[in-house]
Amino acid sequence: MSHVLSTYLGILPNTTEAGVLRLLVQTGVTAVGAGEGSLLVLDEASGVLRFAMTIGSSEQTLLGQTVPLGEGITGLAAATHQVQIGAPTFGGVRQDDAKRAGPEAVIAAPMLVGETLVGVMTAVSFKEGKRFTSADGSLYGGLATIAGVVVDQRRRLAAYEGEHSDVPAALSTLAGPERQVLESLRRVSAQRPAAIRQLAAILAAVETLALGEG
Repeated sequence: MSHVLSTYLGILPNTTEAGVLRLLVQTGVTAVGAGEGSLLVLDEASGVLRFAMTIGSSEQTLLGQTVPLGEGITGLAAATHQVQIGAPTFGGVRQDDAKRAGPEAVIAAPMLVGETLVGVMTAVSFKEGKRFTSADGSLYGGLATIAGVVVDQRRRLAAYEGEHSDVPAALSTLAGPERQVLESLRRVSAQRPAAIRQLAAILAAVETLALGEG
């Protein structure tokens, strides 16, 4: 697994998130009858996509290579935020075998978090005369959408952990009932962030009632 994934998406090797992303690429490759598939992540500072994961024989060759935004099928998918299907038009990527003919067909689907691009998922076929269909493109678009959700959830969790880094230490000093209350609040805030306002209102009402009766 390439360090590119952790550098740009915050997803470490051998984690559940990394495994899900690899499974999505593998599923796409199998479903559309491709020879290889890759996940490229956006390096916004450099204006390029970087290969972070590849299913197929070219993995060691492709990892870390770049595709400029707007170049070829993959770069166009990134620039337009739309699934692209067609023959490859960008020749700046080195293949694992210089003697092998270049790709015949490519699918590229943008990975989005909301409206923000985080990467592109691709499927590539080296089979002569191979053409991907619009149904293949729709399938890959759906898989890329799921990949975007995985990235979004990882970022949300990282943000939450950063904001509450001192909570575990504080919990250790509390009595049993107090710890249970705070742990419940942590679980709800992590899994259903939208419910926090309702919880805050309920707790404020309970506090007012309890103090008023005291």
